Amino acid sequence: MVGMSIPCGPDAAHTLEILGAVQRQLRDAESRLSDVAARAVALSEQTHWRTDAATRFHANADAWRSDVASLADKVAGASEHLGRDCARVEAQVWWWGG
Repeated sequence: MVGMSIPCGPDAAHTLEILGAVQRQLRDAESRLSDVAARAVALSEQTHWRTDAATRFHANADAWRSDVASLADKVAGASEHLGRDCARVEAQVWWWGG
């Protein structure tokens, strides 16, 4: 992720509010992705057919689960990056007495 410049000044409190809202949305996305991955596993485990269609279904479910896990890692990384930005803004507000 490309670093961004976080403004510090009169809008710092508003910036922190926005960053907090984004953090909450990212946590929600992580939770939902975890639920989706668990559902993919459950669907795959519940399907015990031995047909070509079942084989393709299992392969697709595994690929889907892998994609969701990859996306979840990216969301977690974005959340960590955002946390660092929040800490930096808070430190600047404290330093400048904002």
